[in-house]
Amino acid sequence: MLTELRSHLDAFIAAADEGSFSAAARQLGLTPAAVSKSVAQLEARLGVRLFQRSTRSLALTTDGERLYGQVRVPWREISDALTELRQGAGKPAGTLKVALAHTVGREYVVPLLAEFIRRYPDVVPDLHFDNRRSEEHTSELQSRLHL
Repeated sequence: MLTELRSHLDAFIAAADEGSFSAAARQLGLTPAAVSKSVAQLEARLGVRLFQRSTRSLALTTDGERLYGQVRVPWREISDALTELRQGAGKPAGTLKVALAHTVGREYVVPLLAEFIRRYPDVVPDLHFDNRRSEEHTSELQSRLHL
């Protein structure tokens, strides 16, 4: 239902912006018939006419102007936010807490930190260096890194 409403609002706003179903269709990558149908479904759902249609022009009705004025800016902001969210999906983010021996951290991890931060800017490293059992940590890390 939300996806359907989203496509209806996209069609309505694009048609109002462009002043025609054909131009809106080009903008949205749809056919003019699909845009017209989507707007008609929105009108049916709301129970009002949003456009005055003729063979040569497309104009907003009073109800259409009111809806357009109320939803255009917030809808663009919501659409932009959703697009931005989708583009960031799957990217590592958050705090990465790591506890390791001081020597291991200094010799193996710290030299890699700048590249890691460049590559994963949304990850915040939280490193904790602990000198207890440093030989044990060093040998374990070396075996994992095949050193």
